[in-house]
Formats: sequence, structure tokens, C-alpha cells
Amino acid sequence: MENYFNRIIELFVKSDVPPSSQADFYRWLAERKFSREKEDALRDLWEEMIEKRVDGSEISTDTWHSLADVYKKIRERQDNAHRKLLRSWQISAACLMIAFVSTLYFTHTSKREAADLIEKYVPVAGMEHLTLPDGTEVQMNSTATLLYPTEFTGKSRSVYLIGEANFKVARNEKMPFIVKSNDFQVTALGTEFNMRTYPGDSTLSATLLSGSVEVRCNNLTSAHTLKPSEQLTYNIFTKTESIDYPDLSEVTAWQRGELIFKSTSLGEIITVLERRYPYSFVYALNSLKEDKYTFRFKENTSLTEVMDIIVRVSGSIKYRIEDDKCYITSLK
Repeated sequence: MENYFNRIIELFVKSDVPPSSQADFYRWLAERKFSREKEDALRDLWEEMIEKRVDGSEISTDTWHSLADVYKKIRERQDNAHRKLLRSWQISAACLMIAFVSTLYFTHTSKREAADLIEKYVPVAGMEHLTLPDGTEVQMNSTATLLYPTEFTGKSRSVYLIGEANFKVARNEKMPFIVKSNDFQVTALGTEFNMRTYPGDSTLSATLLSGSVEVRCNNLTSAHTLKPSEQLTYNIFTKTESIDYPDLSEVTAWQRGELIFKSTSLGEIITVLERRYPYSFVYALNSLKEDKYTFRFKENTSLTEVMDIIVRVSGSIKYRIEDDKCYITSLK
């Protein structure tokens, strides 16, 4: 049975699989049945790539160290997600890991050199700004991860994102700038856009602030060209897409340290608070009501102030903070 799972994943990674088959594969990977066996198969494939690196791959040592760090963090976050029953985080991380391994496999087998990769992770409650090798400016939200090369070569400038970030892309018509995430991809030349692809969220989104971008979703089979002020939202569960005109000040509020929730459930609010504040939230997801709430909190609002308002408005929960944990329970 173990060889069966290894063989399926190996064939997917080492073959040129059409989009329709990719969709079937990701659905199979996301199923709860045999989840441990599938995770073990992913690990075995990663270890196989490490052995090939030792045997003389042209992929640089720094690149492998960067990817090893990414793999370690993904495994750690998978463990945390499993305890919180946020399985979609594990699914997205595993699918993104397959993208990494697939790229490395073809790089190794075709003997093409790969640029060194840098992995940037923003911790909980953090926010960071960085400038990429091409001059593109990126502002990253808390718990976001960005993987990018030390130098952009070839016909495009590709980076990988988990989480939320704002990109001010340096214009280069000969090398489109591509941000990839699980089942979601944004291509730009010289523009500014906000991209939100947090695992655990039901929707992924891209909002264009200026310029023009192409957004691909639904296993990259659906493409939309956005105009300024447009936002494409993709629901990963229903596979539906929509284009809206949101308030851009609300889209970029996180860059100013603000928290905005619009028609958001308590479970979704807590997920965002876990990224913003250095506390572990302890609660039973099935005990929270599905009512929707709208809140707006200014920069530097403490967790106590946030929770006091949420408790008062919802009227259905209570909380207490002890050390680095916030315990939330429903009112009987």
C-alpha cells in the first residue's frame, strides 16, 4: 500500500500532467482518507531529492538550504493546523510543496542551473517590507511566506507566496512578474496589487490598485484581466469566481496596522486575530455561532480591547487571557 501512494505522487511530479488531471490529483490529495500515507509519500519524495542533491545535482547548496527551511516550516505549520482542524492549511501547504519539488525535479533532470532561493517568513504580529532583486517592493502581512530567487533570470520573474502581500512591481515588459500560490496566480508587468492567499481561508483574492494584471485560478484554467480598483475573489470550495469593486482603503488597511472585518463569522475573525497577535487561541470551533459581524479597529488596538468589543457585540461568547493564551468559550 505504501508503494502505491509513493507511485501516484511520483508520477504526478515527474510527468507533464494536463490541467484536468492536476485538478483530480489535488482533490485526491485533499481527501482525508489515507492522509497520513500521502504525507509520508511526500516526505519520501523530498528525501529522494535530497539524495540526488548529494549525488551531484547542479542545484546550489544555498537553494537546497532555503527549500529545506521552507519544508521544515510547512511541516511545523501542518502540525499546528491539524490540532486546530484547519485542514485546508495542510492541503495548501502540501500542494505548494509539490510545486517546489516538481520544479526541482525538472531542474535536476534537465541539468539546468537554478538561482539561489531566499525564503522570507513574517512571524505572528509582524509586518515587513523588502525589495526584490529587480526593484519590486513587497510589503508582507503577518505569517506570510515569500520564496524568491537572488537573481531573476529567464523569461519571467516568478515568486511563491503563502499569505498576504502588497506588490509594487518594477516594470520590465520582457520579463513578466508572476506571483504563484496554490491554485492561484497573478501576472503583471509594472503595477501595484494586493494578493491574499492564506491557507485556512475559504477564498483567495487579488486586488488591482494600478496598472493591469492577469489572474488565473481554478487550477489555473480560468483567466481574468483586472482593471484598476477591481478585485477577483475565488472560493476554493465552490470553485466560483467573482469580480467586485471594494473600498481600496479597506483592502490596504492591514498595511496601516488596522483590522477590518465585514460580514465575518467569529471563526474567521479568530483566524485573523491569530495572525495579528502573539497569542494562541483555544476554543471549540463547533461552539461558535455562524452569525456575521462587522468591526473596524485602529492601529495598535490591544487584544483585550478587541475581545471586549467582540464579546459585547456578539453576546454569545466570553474570554480570558492567561499568559500567551486566549481562551474563548460560548455562553450557555
